Amino acid sequence: MNTVLHSKQRLPASILLINLFILTFVLSLIGIFTRPLGALSLFWPVNAILLGLMLRQPGYDTIVGWVAIYLGMVVADLTTAEGWRLALWLNACNMALIASGYSVMRMLPQSQRRMGKPQAILYMFIACLLGAALSSTLSVLRNDSLFNNTVFTAWGAWFSEQFSTNLLLLPVVLAAPRFKQLLRIQINWQWRTSMPLLALLCSLAFSVYIGGPGAIAFPIPALLWCAVRYHLFTVTLLTLLTGVTQIISISVNMMLYEIPGTHAGVFDTLMSARLGIAMLVMGPLILASSQAVNRKLLRQLDYNANHDVLTGALERCVFMRKARELLEHKHQAKEALSLLLIDIDHFKLINDMYGHVSGDRVLATFSRLLRSELRHDQLFGRLGGKEFAIVMPRALAMQAVAFGEYLCQRMESIDMNPEGKTPLRITISVGVASLAMNEVKSFEQLMNKAEIALSRAKSQGHNRVASFNIISSNTLNNNMFK
Repeated sequence: MNTVLHSKQRLPASILLINLFILTFVLSLIGIFTRPLGALSLFWPVNAILLGLMLRQPGYDTIVGWVAIYLGMVVADLTTAEGWRLALWLNACNMALIASGYSVMRMLPQSQRRMGKPQAILYMFIACLLGAALSSTLSVLRNDSLFNNTVFTAWGAWFSEQFSTNLLLLPVVLAAPRFKQLLRIQINWQWRTSMPLLALLCSLAFSVYIGGPGAIAFPIPALLWCAVRYHLFTVTLLTLLTGVTQIISISVNMMLYEIPGTHAGVFDTLMSARLGIAMLVMGPLILASSQAVNRKLLRQLDYNANHDVLTGALERCVFMRKARELLEHKHQAKEALSLLLIDIDHFKLINDMYGHVSGDRVLATFSRLLRSELRHDQLFGRLGGKEFAIVMPRALAMQAVAFGEYLCQRMESIDMNPEGKTPLRITISVGVASLAMNEVKSFEQLMNKAEIALSRAKSQGHNRVASFNIISSNTLNNNMFK
């Protein structure tokens, strides 16, 4: 129990399993407290949340993990004065739903279980359908689990609640971003982007006010609009909001206006409404998933069009265009700006001695290491062959020179061929040209200055930094720019 449950987890397995037990216990209590006297729960979120957790964290898929989940459910039932025989049986039915749904979803590759592709939605639908059918069938095998209902009524109540709850809640759990990603989300409220959400809220309010079986279809056009405009996780939250709102509205109306002696008809209507609502949200989810795939493909195409395939640096023309935009911003904001031209020394000898494959590996490794040293607002491009360039906004000449000298030391200390028999190290020459805060020059003029400085660095023996502005940085702490 002192081993780690998953390679990416940092906590011991014992702590993780205790957390899993507590989570199951708390979620079970939430479901139990929504249970009317002498009936099954109206809302049981445990199965959907735990199924999503198991799919997102496969390290929980151990015998001890499954036992911890089962014990959490049983203990929650026992603490609320439930009979232990019935508690063991009903929670075994819940475990059957989680296990069958997990088995279906595991047929998908790990990368697709986060609702990343439309087929994942279909797999999730089958998992929810199979799990709800299996668990509801097992639940009616005991007479004391019927709560004074007929077999069909008890089966339908269990199936409709579990199927609808899982189909509404499971996509939220699977598509939810990680905690670090949530912290980086910035909400930019604009009327244009908020129109689909406002349309959905208005259609929900209208459907609740009108009522009737046809009202469940009112929010669908707005949901489809949201699926086109918003990200997948946002759409899953909106489908959950829509489904829960409509189920609660229909349930309340039926309880308020129920006519004595029509309990069976009310139940049939509620079960039909639950299943209908769950099925209606499938369309927006599939559309949102398709949109997510299209956005990813467009981002990949845009990246491939703008970046060098081998090094990942910006293509020359793209780099020049973005650099001119930064220079224009520098003139308006009256900020400093520096340009570094970087050339790998004696690169032809590397190709001749180690081969062109090793040369390409050196270029890729060099680019990766250099990009890791840059801030997000600094441009990095490949001008051609073994020559690269960096634009540093708000950097004075002395800072740019210091950063160039740090790069020289960094590259000289790294073996570019760690798997080879002999070490392969490179050196670079750097030419720096800078503009002061009030200095106005074109980008072509700045490039000419940097090229003159680079030629000076090469003529002085390579593996050094030369500045057009004739500034030395020997007194600077080079590591401050790492």
